[in-house]
Amino acid sequence: MPAISRVVVPWAALSSLAVATAAGYFNDTSVCADSKGMEKCFAKAEKSYANCITGNCSGGSKSCYDSCNGDALCMATKCPNLGVDCINACGCVRATDQIDCTASSCWNQVYSCEYQQTAQDVLNLCLNFDMDQIPFWPAPAEAAGGCSCNIGDVARKEVQISAQLTECSNNKTNLNKMTEVGDMTNYAQACICCAESAIISAIWNVCPNTKPSEIGADYWYDAFLRPHHWDECGPYLEKYDCGSDLGFAAESAGDTHTFPKPNNLPKNGTETLFNTGGVLSTPVSGATFTWTDGLLLHAITAASTNNVVSVTGTVIGVQVASATATATGTSATKAGGAIVYSPPTWAGAGMAGILALVIV
Repeated sequence: MPAISRVVVPWAALSSLAVATAAGYFNDTSVCADSKGMEKCFAKAEKSYANCITGNCSGGSKSCYDSCNGDALCMATKCPNLGVDCINACGCVRATDQIDCTASSCWNQVYSCEYQQTAQDVLNLCLNFDMDQIPFWPAPAEAAGGCSCNIGDVARKEVQISAQLTECSNNKTNLNKMTEVGDMTNYAQACICCAESAIISAIWNVCPNTKPSEIGADYWYDAFLRPHHWDECGPYLEKYDCGSDLGFAAESAGDTHTFPKPNNLPKNGTETLFNTGGVLSTPVSGATFTWTDGLLLHAITAASTNNVVSVTGTVIGVQVASATATATGTSATKAGGAIVYSPPTWAGAGMAGILALVIV
């Protein structure tokens, strides 16, 4: 069976910065070590994003970008001539720019919900991105200034499960045992049902206290489960051993050991995402470090520590705990050659936050 293909946009609307104290998912940049540097860096990333779209996507369309205020889904819907692949390619570059901004100017919040959602955008938008290269992600357990749900852990499992679906569907050892078309069809559906059940386990079990809708459950249901007959998966989950026989229990496949059926879903959590509080008083990776994005090297210099800023635990912008850290000044540079914006063919593992996902 072919790989999962996807059309994606970030979890938050891809819009230009309209509020001076906001930067991407960070509703209030005052929590950052260098709030002004954070705002300027995100504004620069937004401008580059706009230039990328207007200069590279089907000849560019500034009027479309302006009318949609930079929102990717709006542009893909109202101006399809731009091409969603090109929009996503530009969004990929912006997402990695935002990682740089946070690592340099908001290093005291790199385990927060806002940063984890920023990192999720990189996986959603960048073709075949090595998730192990994203700095500070997933966050370590019980990290200071962490998020109530480790979004990175959920995303990692979803990526692994999606890859295992492809592996399961093309398993020659299993397929060669079958001679009847009906058996092959049932096996293919079993692979899909096991993947669907494993994704449910990942969403519900990694963060049992969090509302599933906060971490992508609705998107997965609308884009993957419902179109591929999740409600009819009961008999397949009874007949096939998803973990041992179809491989979904392997650590590399998501390490899933419970496979809920359509009529026996886990209990929903009730919490929205919130930052747990605590403080990172020094940059996790030191004053300077590098990370790689394919062949592109990102050189990061963390803000120096002179001015006091307030750091708070938040429920997406609502204060729930307080601490302090100090910092000011920032610098982030990229080493390497120029980036060529060429629209890729988007295919590969799906992740939470995708708005359309089909097996083709």
